[in-house]
Amino acid sequence: MLFTVENAALEIVSAYVSKNRVTIEERLKNLVADKKISRLKKGTGFEAFSIADENICASDYCAAAAEKIFATTEIKQSDIRAIIFVTQTPDFFLPSTSHVLHNRLNLPRDAVAFDINLGCSGFVYGLYVAASLVQNLDGKILLLCGDTVTRNIFADDISCLSVFGDAGTAAIISKRHGEKIFFNVQTYGELKDVILMQRGAYRNKLFVENNSLNVRENFVTMDGAAVMDFSTKFVPKNLADLMNFAQVDESRIANFFLHQANRLMLQNIASQLQIPFEKVPFKSARIGNTSSASIPVTLCEMKRIEEPINFLSVLSGFGVGMSLASAVVDLTNLICLPTEEM
Repeated sequence: MLFTVENAALEIVSAYVSKNRVTIEERLKNLVADKKISRLKKGTGFEAFSIADENICASDYCAAAAEKIFATTEIKQSDIRAIIFVTQTPDFFLPSTSHVLHNRLNLPRDAVAFDINLGCSGFVYGLYVAASLVQNLDGKILLLCGDTVTRNIFADDISCLSVFGDAGTAAIISKRHGEKIFFNVQTYGELKDVILMQRGAYRNKLFVENNSLNVRENFVTMDGAAVMDFSTKFVPKNLADLMNFAQVDESRIANFFLHQANRLMLQNIASQLQIPFEKVPFKSARIGNTSSASIPVTLCEMKRIEEPINFLSVLSGFGVGMSLASAVVDLTNLICLPTEEM
């Protein structure tokens, strides 16, 4: 679905990752041969992963990212009229973690609060929801995106161990007269089983074997080949259609900030679009694929290493669902805070 949201802007972005970095060699020790680890590292681009401490949740990273915004910019808690938390690793089944964060961040009682259960496409989905919602609110929207997805990985699942990391982010969406954000959002529900955690909710309870819950069925499964096929088959067309709709061509786009699925996947998408890979930042080599947090983490990593980001850009998230959400957004006035660790 192609559409435009007017008079809304992405104003500020902040990100937190773990101070703990586990190398791919450590993570795959005793699971695969050293030569295969080298091939995985070369293909995925991931050298190490941000792994949350046992007592850290996605909400902790997101709260820290929001607190940094309140402490270092002109934005205050009293400005917030909605808090949206995009995650697939909430604190609790209920209440929604957005309410936990609302209390933790001391936000106004007249603020709207809700969670969105999405993964890799979650930041752009959240941006769409926030940009639409801000039109009807007298204030700003706090969009939080984060996951501790590494907790959902079985101990010998090489495909997931060699890709995923943990992180949390915060963004401020505000009204800005004259600004436009162009979106292209698509859903491929027929591919729901490609990335799946089938047990632990109410359709299928956790499986117990020998008095233990440490059973592969209780963890996430991912068909890596199907994910690659999805990304190369559908993402380039989604982006081409979006740019055509927004009436901008590749030459006007400074950066394509794509979900950091892995480097090979991003290279394939760039090749399909016939754009130089230099326009597709890959900044998660020592962080990993952080689900809904990966696009804002990329922005904050570029700020940390002092690479320019303030231009007309494309954002695109794709994955679990399967789902795909992209946007053309002007980042000229974006305040991007450098990545922090906790």
